[in-house]
Amino acid sequence: MARKLTKTIFTFIILFFSILNTSFAISDSETTKVRMLINLMDYIAKDYKMAVSDGEVINEFEYSEMSEFSGNAQKFYSELVNSSAIVQDEQIVKELENLQLLIAQKSDADAVTESADRIKLSIVALDLVSLVPPAWPNHQRGKALFESECASCHGKNGAGDGAAGLGLIPSPTNFTDAHIMNGVSPLQAYNTITLGIEGTSMRAFTELSSAEIWDLSFYIMQLQYGEPRAELGSASQAVDLEQLATLSNEDLLAQQPELDVKLLRTTTPVSKDDHITIARDLLIESEKALRNGEIDKATTAALAAYLKGVEPIEARIKASDNKLFQELESTMLGVRNVIKSAPSEQEIDDGFSGAHAALDEAEILLGNADRGVWMTAMLTFSILIREALEALFVILAILNILQSVNAKTAIRYVHGGWITAVLFGLIGWFFAGYLMQWDAQSRELMEGVIALFAVTVLLYLGFWMHGKSNAMKWKAFVETRVKGLLSRNNMIGLASFSFIVVFREAFESVIFISSLTLDGNPESKTGVALGAIASAIVVFVFAWSMLKWFKKMPITKVFLYSTYVVLALAFILAGQGIHAIQEGGYLDISSFPINLRWPLIGLYPTYESIFTQLVVFGLIVTLWKLSSRKLAKA
Repeated sequence: MARKLTKTIFTFIILFFSILNTSFAISDSETTKVRMLINLMDYIAKDYKMAVSDGEVINEFEYSEMSEFSGNAQKFYSELVNSSAIVQDEQIVKELENLQLLIAQKSDADAVTESADRIKLSIVALDLVSLVPPAWPNHQRGKALFESECASCHGKNGAGDGAAGLGLIPSPTNFTDAHIMNGVSPLQAYNTITLGIEGTSMRAFTELSSAEIWDLSFYIMQLQYGEPRAELGSASQAVDLEQLATLSNEDLLAQQPELDVKLLRTTTPVSKDDHITIARDLLIESEKALRNGEIDKATTAALAAYLKGVEPIEARIKASDNKLFQELESTMLGVRNVIKSAPSEQEIDDGFSGAHAALDEAEILLGNADRGVWMTAMLTFSILIREALEALFVILAILNILQSVNAKTAIRYVHGGWITAVLFGLIGWFFAGYLMQWDAQSRELMEGVIALFAVTVLLYLGFWMHGKSNAMKWKAFVETRVKGLLSRNNMIGLASFSFIVVFREAFESVIFISSLTLDGNPESKTGVALGAIASAIVVFVFAWSMLKWFKKMPITKVFLYSTYVVLALAFILAGQGIHAIQEGGYLDISSFPINLRWPLIGLYPTYESIFTQLVVFGLIVTLWKLSSRKLAKA
């Protein structure tokens, strides 16, 4: 069994990491090149006018920078193509060459700016790096970071007059100068802080997390106006977080001249949950696109409303009100189903109003929840217990079977597998900031792929155990297979199986629990620690009790009951896996006419998930009958 299982798992691992490499993320060095490319285009578009005027160079230093930057942009793009991070786009290649030619010819600033902007938009459209913070940045945290990291050069108030900045060439940027700052976007500030500026004293702040850099970038944008105010501002206007992050003040006003830019830059929406606001804004955008006949745009916005707005807070909603969580998830999926069904005006109204109503309830629930230390601890405890129990029964069943034949070496391999998975989870916790930068689609796909792979492994294991539930088969197994397995030391399959079963739950737990600490409150991490300790104690006591109970049971019954548990988990994971892939937008949603929803057993009201579970159930029944016939003959 171990050899076949090992081969299957290793094949999956190779395939899985191939998917990761192509679908989830590019390497850190490639990410840096993409950000550098975007940043260079921002600098050229903004600063070229300070280098050339009326066909004459007015600043030799600035002009040499423009020439250097356009050459570096071509270099970075070629390196990205050569590393297979992107497929070469001839239009981008020609535009990069055109930009370099325009600069060499000392062309008009408007022509250079337009060319640089076209290149930037083409690179951004590739969707290789995140351009938007995962949650609304916090100006107060940004202020604290500015005072500790930036004030020495840029000055306490950001006027570029810090003691450490005196005599630097070029001098530190004056963030209070509206002429400079109105042409800068938070994204440009983010890239500059992340990457630094070569040849200047502006270094890369690699020690800061992505969330901290976004907080700092948004804080810098408001220095020309004074201190941030703790009141709802941005969400009340027709501008979403993505626009605020990627557009400068000049760009915002060019699109909507009536905007109060000062209000947008100096306020933080604290009276509403950030994610609820994101979900609501994207739903409005989706409905507007649908009514205009833009189906693809409507589908994309509706999917983003779930992935960016609901998915990050689903653990908090689920722990507080599971019925509301199911209603919210159902209505958000229902909106996507409405979009693709050529709906009437009434169907559009009903579908979107239902989703907005569920969001309103979620907003009230989260707003009323006093999520201090103990509430966070309770949420963490409930998440970890739920995830742990799914894998615990399977691991306990395998351990008890191995204990019955005193297979100590095999037991150590099983323990090694699940302990390694838990360690991966703990490591993932320390890299939670990186994991949360993955787009939610990638996380859902990963959960779904692992779940469906686990279904295959569980079906194999289940019928292997069922075949040993006959006393004579068990005796033959003990005398031949186990002894042979131990003598060959071929236990990696058991360890790999143990790892896969637990790793899925560990990965999910890290994502859910990380969402509880996004508010940056120190009490959140204390609550998470308390909840983790409490859940570890409960799981240990439960596992110890179950092993004691198993020991009193005849071994053939242990095999039989373990078979029930393993096959039931395969049935559940089949539904959950398809549902996760649908949530990520990788599989169409066809709503079942009856609202059959029971997440505990992986049942969701879509034809795709129900059909998959029926197929798995049919396989279980068929294979059970075949296995029973063999046992009867024995």
